[in-house]
Amino acid sequence: MSAEPHIVTDDRGGVRVMGLVGDFDINVLELLGSTFDEAIGAGKAKVAIDLSATTFLDSMALGSLISARSLATENGGWVRLVAPSPYVRKVLRVTSLDAVFGVYDSVEEASSASISEG
Repeated sequence: MSAEPHIVTDDRGGVRVMGLVGDFDINVLELLGSTFDEAIGAGKAKVAIDLSATTFLDSMALGSLISARSLATENGGWVRLVAPSPYVRKVLRVTSLDAVFGVYDSVEEASSASISEG
């Protein structure tokens, strides 16, 4: 039996890093939304989402990512995706969200990318 999905957060040089661990579907939608709202509402409008330990994202979770991106953009920031697993990378590519967000190999790469890159 796998562990409950959870989010690990850290601040690195003005960027809130959020590691999504496990399967993210409609059952954890409230967790995603509240974590994004808390981070961006606390003035952390630059968010790198580490997807290296994410095993599943459904359409509702993808919608949460899009909402977080909109909120961050409204607050002068961004949301960038980091190190998605092969499955998650495929989902992002099929939905064209890889082009919308920008996908990076590391938090450092995402943090140093220019504004126009994501």
